[in-house]
Amino acid sequence: MDSIPSYPQDMQDALDTFGRDAEQIITSFRKKLDLQRQPPIIYHYTNDVGLRGILETGQLWLTDIFNLNDPSELNHGFTRAIEVLNRLVANRSSESKEFARRLTYLAEQKGIQDSAHFFVCSFSSCGDDLGQWRAYADNGRGYAVGFDAAALELGFVKGETAIANSDASYAATFPITYKDAELAKIHQNIIEKMLGLISMPHGRNLQDGEIESYIRDLSVSVMVHTMHAALFFKHEAYNNEKEHRFLEMYSAVAPPSNMKLRSRPYSLIKYKEFDWRSVASKALRQIVVGPAADHKKASQFARDCLRSFHPETVPINCSVIPYRAV
Repeated sequence: MDSIPSYPQDMQDALDTFGRDAEQIITSFRKKLDLQRQPPIIYHYTNDVGLRGILETGQLWLTDIFNLNDPSELNHGFTRAIEVLNRLVANRSSESKEFARRLTYLAEQKGIQDSAHFFVCSFSSCGDDLGQWRAYADNGRGYAVGFDAAALELGFVKGETAIANSDASYAATFPITYKDAELAKIHQNIIEKMLGLISMPHGRNLQDGEIESYIRDLSVSVMVHTMHAALFFKHEAYNNEKEHRFLEMYSAVAPPSNMKLRSRPYSLIKYKEFDWRSVASKALRQIVVGPAADHKKASQFARDCLRSFHPETVPINCSVIPYRAV
């Protein structure tokens, strides 16, 4: 929202204050995550093509959250925010209820996608998890690529992809939390900071266009901040993943200048490259071969990739899970 508002400046100031308050709520939660003990190694599950790409190019991909294979986690997080909003406006004015209705409609019309850009790369503190082998590593035939967590996170936040050296407005790494009640509390704290702003145009003799512009900007701000909060969470059913997420967030309407596109059947996927080798060259620690792979053949492929594309020797281990893909 960098454009000049088509409504009074004090209303823009109120929106700016809400934005700062909402980010402070999220930052307070982030500080709690920073106190958690960091795992020594984090693993990225992938297939054989992904392993070669990670080693040959020295890059990991951060995918636009709206292009993830399973968008249900996004719907889950934002649905919780809508539920909180509807509960909080149930006994308030009709204009508050109308705002909730409009916000829901705007979200359904891809309002968030048009207002902010979120790119993520997922890791796990567990390097041999059956659910992730099935979901993210060619049904158990792929690999889990292990990185030194501290080195990779430091390289991500303070290296080439850091805020100071890019057009990102936010870059962070954190463990995912699997507690719906805690997400609902954060959403409630954010929305409560906003409720008084809904009626701000009332009695000011504003033009319809001014009111419409203000309500849309308020809606976008609520969506962006509640979605930002939701990115720290997943449903409890995914707790086994022990996910660590690398996130870059861009608040500008235009996508980041270094965004790229790759193909998926009948769609183009937005992504950004994280050049891990240039900022954490010694971070690679281990490669785990999936439980459904031909261990001899898959291990040889990993050794060949290391010999061809990586300057250092890395241990190659095999999953101990007795699983074979169908």
